[in-house]
Amino acid sequence: MGEGLHVFVNRRRFDGAHGILPRMTGESLAALLGVPADNAVVEIATEAGDWREIGMSDIVDLQTGMQVLVTRQFVMGGRGDREAAR
Repeated sequence: MGEGLHVFVNRRRFDGAHGILPRMTGESLAALLGVPADNAVVEIATEAGDWREIGMSDIVDLQTGMQVLVTRQFVMGGRGDREAAR
């Protein structure tokens, strides 16, 4: 199941060895990058070249070469906090 299937998540290639299955939820796609579902925004590329947001419980029928974008709703910490502490 899923042999030969690969998708690109944030331009990184993922295949069956990474847990890619023919049908996956938005939550499981976000988990590939270690982004918790409560902080993730998952979008898939449409044939028209636009991005369509999918919900964490939405099931996506993946196709080889499909483009997926996973972003965080918010980021805590980082360089800005270090600069503010000075």
